[in-house]
Amino acid sequence: MNQTIELLSLLYELSLTNLKHLTPQETAKNFIRKFLSRKSLHAGSVWTIENYDEDAMILKKVYAIPDCPDGQSISMSQFSHAFHSQDMFISSKTLFKSEKEQAKYAYFKLGDFGLLELYHNGTSPIEFSMESFRPFLDVIAQFAVSLESGFSYQKLQSEMTQRKEAEKSLKTSEEKYKRIIDNIRLGLMEVDNDEVIQHANKPFLDLTGYRLDEIIGKNASDVFLDKEARETMSAQNESRQRGVSSSYEISLKDKNGEQKWAIISGAPNYDKKGTQIGTIGIHLDITEEKKLREENEFKNTQLKMLFEKSLDALVSINSDGEIFEWSPQATEIFEYTEKEILNKKLSETIIPYQQNGAHENVMKSYLNTGNAQVLNSRIEITGLKKSGKEFPIELTIFPLQFKKEKYFTAFIRDITEIKQSKANMEKALARQKELNNLKSQFVSMTSHELRTPLTTIRSNTELLSYQLENDETLTRKRLVKNVSRIDDNVDRLNQLINNILMIGKLDSDKVPFNPEPLNVDDYIREHILQDYQVRGQKITCFQEGSQRDVTLDKRLFVQIINNLLENAFKYSPEGSPPELHTTYHEDNLELKIKDYGIGIPEEEQEKLFDTFYRASNVGNIQGTGLGLAIVQQFVKLHEGSIKVSSKVGEGTIFTLNFPYL
Repeated sequence: MNQTIELLSLLYELSLTNLKHLTPQETAKNFIRKFLSRKSLHAGSVWTIENYDEDAMILKKVYAIPDCPDGQSISMSQFSHAFHSQDMFISSKTLFKSEKEQAKYAYFKLGDFGLLELYHNGTSPIEFSMESFRPFLDVIAQFAVSLESGFSYQKLQSEMTQRKEAEKSLKTSEEKYKRIIDNIRLGLMEVDNDEVIQHANKPFLDLTGYRLDEIIGKNASDVFLDKEARETMSAQNESRQRGVSSSYEISLKDKNGEQKWAIISGAPNYDKKGTQIGTIGIHLDITEEKKLREENEFKNTQLKMLFEKSLDALVSINSDGEIFEWSPQATEIFEYTEKEILNKKLSETIIPYQQNGAHENVMKSYLNTGNAQVLNSRIEITGLKKSGKEFPIELTIFPLQFKKEKYFTAFIRDITEIKQSKANMEKALARQKELNNLKSQFVSMTSHELRTPLTTIRSNTELLSYQLENDETLTRKRLVKNVSRIDDNVDRLNQLINNILMIGKLDSDKVPFNPEPLNVDDYIREHILQDYQVRGQKITCFQEGSQRDVTLDKRLFVQIINNLLENAFKYSPEGSPPELHTTYHEDNLELKIKDYGIGIPEEEQEKLFDTFYRASNVGNIQGTGLGLAIVQQFVKLHEGSIKVSSKVGEGTIFTLNFPYL
């Protein structure tokens, strides 16, 4: 609406400015150019009726864009049919007899002397219909008056000898001008070169709240303008002194001191001799529009901030699924820039292929019925990054409708970290529960492991005490047997306590670590296998590859191998000796301890190295669940690795790898 009113004021300004001082050709030129530029039309022309008879009307060109041949003719029957009921005619074909391209044409009668033609050969922002051009009829009528006045003035110039006729024509023009001023619906004020008010029409008085006698003879700037507005007006007055017309927005004070806003179309005013005597300003009241614009600007600023700063991505699509809004956060989440994604289909970019069907069904359901369950609620689906990576997202989709078009806007949030945090929390809770179970198991196990040897020690010491006091036939052999039992259980207690202390040292990184080059095969044979041979326990050994020294901590290495061999003997039946395989690879030493014992359930193998954990099938076989946890930590100190493979009833293989440090 503002643009249309602004155009009206500007076109009217042309009619006032050109009333006496421009040729009809210049007036038509200004009118056509401004009209076409404001409405993005393709072409237009102004014609005067040269003569006519019963068959045809001959027209002469006043001005045309683009230029065209000077003379045109129109069939009188066609002209009468086109303008039989009103002074406007819309057609997809030209009225002229000459061949013209197919386009959209609008024709307007310029009084009884001429014709205005507008046409466009493509898509135009303005609709070519009677209703779309009806608001311009008054403007075109005023243009006709200006053009007619221009022709009259031109005629006066060429017929100076006919002074009375010229004065009569001038008087007629002045009367028309006065009628226009008195009846125009826009505020009009005339000032002289010193800005002293000469005249104002009723719409201007209504705008400012003054009576005419209250402002006549006063300085316009003093009455209506504040300091800032005076600076704007001063610049405009300088342009007016140079004969330049312009349109500008300015703040006015009404009679009550309230602020009003107007668009002023200002033009120089001349006397009969062509001397500039002041300025004519047409005022369009835009106070309400200004307030609405400021409110909209504030809301738009808020929306822009929300759009740009929101931590959630904002994506909008039309009813065809094409993206037309893409926020900066959407680029952060999906990796597509706005330039890359606009006008692309949502289903072809950020939605995984397997979910395209569901997406299309939701859109069809809403477009057909106006309902869709997933709209206006939070849902979790999978998104697709530009790199092809799928990830979890949470989105809320809102349907929108403007006129007859339907749109969808979604707020999208990457919930990868949230999902991961939730998974980690669940894992931590499960781990805590597991640790609590292990703690209970450890308390139970420790109680048992401590009570059993202590009970054995106590019973043997009581038996020894009794035998020493009452048995006269006591022999050394019987004493040694009881003492041996006590020693074994003391060793068992020491081992349990040492393992518990070792776990504490490992947790606090206080285990001494002193690696040195070691001939592994010789060291195993002299310091490990020899002890088992003394106890009568057989171990089958295998060796592959070229021997070389390995940097190891001797003390920790012995504990690693002994622990694994002890387990092999503990969980294997007699007569099934464990195997020790030593393989020298190019980059590392590999050791395998293999037994043919009870094996470990597959689902429990990943927990086997956890502190206090024991497999469910160990039965009454003694153990604390600390040995393998200690072994794993000792191996890590060497920057090595340990793995287990096992089948229940078939045996177990522990594989160690030590790099050549």
